[in-house]
Amino acid sequence: MSDEPPKKHSTHHPPPPPSLSSLPQEIVLRCLAFVPRSYRLSLSWVSKELRSLLRSPELNGLRPDKNSLYVCFQNKHNDPTTVHWFTLRPKEETTTTEYVLVPNPTPFPPHKYGSSTATVGSKIFFIGGSRKPSSDLWILDTRTGNMTQGPSMSVPRKKYDAAVGVIDGKVYVIGGGVSNKRFHEEIQVEVFDPKSGTWELAGVENVRKTLRCGASVDRKVYMVESEETSVYNPRGCERERMVRIVNERLSSERGRKEALDDTVCRACVVEDVLFAFFVRSGVMWFNTKFNAWSSLVGPDGKKLFISRADAMSEYDDDGRLAVLYMLGENEVDETFTKSVGCMLVKLDRAGEKICGTIDWSGVVGAVPYWFSFLHCFTCL
Repeated sequence: MSDEPPKKHSTHHPPPPPSLSSLPQEIVLRCLAFVPRSYRLSLSWVSKELRSLLRSPELNGLRPDKNSLYVCFQNKHNDPTTVHWFTLRPKEETTTTEYVLVPNPTPFPPHKYGSSTATVGSKIFFIGGSRKPSSDLWILDTRTGNMTQGPSMSVPRKKYDAAVGVIDGKVYVIGGGVSNKRFHEEIQVEVFDPKSGTWELAGVENVRKTLRCGASVDRKVYMVESEETSVYNPRGCERERMVRIVNERLSSERGRKEALDDTVCRACVVEDVLFAFFVRSGVMWFNTKFNAWSSLVGPDGKKLFISRADAMSEYDDDGRLAVLYMLGENEVDETFTKSVGCMLVKLDRAGEKICGTIDWSGVVGAVPYWFSFLHCFTCL
């Protein structure tokens, strides 16, 4: 037998791999600048430090392309085809951050004032018609100001009856076709590829003739109606691409649902989360885990109720929800105007909840009394 003492097991553990927090802040910011927008809300859950960096002005300065918020008003009194475009920007030469609507001279197509819209990069697509169905497509490049007419769809479509979404850089148009039927109709789903400049058919879906809001989340097109939320997945099998979900809300108990009998007016996406404004329930977000709608909560853990939203969109690249609304009537020198209010809501994930903090609110401009919101979206 050997007289050597037994060997002791080493208690030394290899050092942990270097983390992002061990790097200089400048390098971390440069890395975060290339994180896709759809991942930023999820990344903000990791730590308070990352959340702070994701919202820092230094990071916004490093991002090569920044989105602008476009707002369009329609003059419904004198000439309903007359539209006025603005962009939301911070005020210059102010000690505190404030925001204002600045007139935008970009030549948007006046005769397509009521078309459905979609944005891909710096291009805005005006699809179909408003009061009457149309198969037209107009394309505006916001960087050059050039407006061109694209190829026509095979099915004339009408705004609000059609849902429009963008998946993998292609524009999907669902519903909105000409029909005398009130409820269900079979209609072609059409897809426009901006790279090839062509439309293609993606099958037939049975859709209701109803007002709906469309938006894209997680490579799917969501269609929000007052009674149900439908999800179109182009990667699904034929005849299994459309899933209809009865609108329900999550109650205070985890996973418990209750009926959501409310009218939807607006919908938008902020960093791959679907938000909608319901008349009585306010702004809610769609929880894809439970397939139900949830209310925003404030910093105190109570429901954050936003009672008005004439227009909604993601604002800039900082993951905030912009809510715009008309305020009361004003009279100056026998001229009647309405003030435009704006609320910027910062969003953070906390478990199965999304916490909303009103980052800024105030008046961003005034418009003639007969103006109403027509479009609101972000674009490069």
